Amino acid sequence: MKENLDDRWGTQIFRSLRHRNFRFLVSGSITASSGYWILITAQGWLVLQLTDSAFWVGLIAFIIGIPSLFLCPFGGLYADRLDRRKMMLFGQVATALPIFLLATLTSTGVIAIWHIAVLSVLIGTVWAFADPAYLSIIPSLVTPDDLMNAMAMDTLAWQLSRFIGPAMAGVLMGLVAIGGTFYAAGIAFVVAFLLIFLIRAPTTITAKRTSIGKDIKEGLNYIRSNKMALTLILLVAGIALFALPCFWLMPVFARDVLGLGEAGYSQLMMAVGAGGLIGGITAAKMGGFKHKGWLMIGSAFTFTGMLILFAMSRYFPLSLVLAVIIGAANGLFQAVIITLLLSITPDQFRGRMMGLFIISWQLPSIGSLMLGAATDWVGLPVAVIAGSLICIVFILGAILRLPALRRL
Repeated sequence: MKENLDDRWGTQIFRSLRHRNFRFLVSGSITASSGYWILITAQGWLVLQLTDSAFWVGLIAFIIGIPSLFLCPFGGLYADRLDRRKMMLFGQVATALPIFLLATLTSTGVIAIWHIAVLSVLIGTVWAFADPAYLSIIPSLVTPDDLMNAMAMDTLAWQLSRFIGPAMAGVLMGLVAIGGTFYAAGIAFVVAFLLIFLIRAPTTITAKRTSIGKDIKEGLNYIRSNKMALTLILLVAGIALFALPCFWLMPVFARDVLGLGEAGYSQLMMAVGAGGLIGGITAAKMGGFKHKGWLMIGSAFTFTGMLILFAMSRYFPLSLVLAVIIGAANGLFQAVIITLLLSITPDQFRGRMMGLFIISWQLPSIGSLMLGAATDWVGLPVAVIAGSLICIVFILGAILRLPALRRL
């Protein structure tokens, strides 16, 4: 009976959820990521209200990503040295506390932009250590045959949260103001802690304990020697630096380009999340697809091309449709490229590989600062179009540098 049940699960797009520990991980991910998007949605609107500046919106996004750029190599190393489950548990608690403080400062009316900046650094520091542990533990919770599906489920969870979080933020900002919305974000991380606590997995310590510098150098040497992994990381870096920052500047798109208020801003964020759900489901259904290289390349081109059209749109319904397509392409790209990186990396290097991946994926923090400054100079649409064109050059460069990408 159990074998038949497993066979039936295996034919479904959610087959990796048959693993108990992975189910709790995904549940915790949905909850924590929803809290993240509640935080980001409310914080972006609050910063715009406090400063009336696209540059400041971009600067705060830059600040929250700064710790990952410097600390993720250490986060990845400790994900190989320490119990990854315990690192995730610490991350949920250490994220909730600054958010509750932010909520209190906002609710009492004493919030200032420097408060947001300092708390963003604290939260970003926690994520720099917790995120590599999360990504690198996934292969130990599922079978190798389910890894692609598991990464698709992880992407699906992330994209579902991109729909849930902004939707909740839009409602809460109208009902309990921005301060109450921050409290909801903090509660989400507490619930995520409880879900991750239920995971029963073997302790995942894979790296030998030598000096920290030697371990980091060992990981970097492996990545540098692996031409395929290095090319994938560089591709992620290019897209993250020049295209992904548009998500952080969405409050400016909503208010200044499309003339929308809080509700319209929330709907744009929800549209991106809805598209991400489509991308995640597509990735799950195509887990056995043999030509993952072409899938990655196609989704990258679609994402950047649709972003150009989105920047040109002044018609809200069209912008919503384009936002869905952008979210779908981004979700598919993310699921495929993480799967490829995990598949070609030995377990003893996965934490450090995911640390470097997260550094690349955090480059929107720098990109958002650049985009915010460019917006105040030439306008947001022109800046986004220019960044998207640069991304297309990056994609073409990756294909030409390593034709084997198309054969993955």
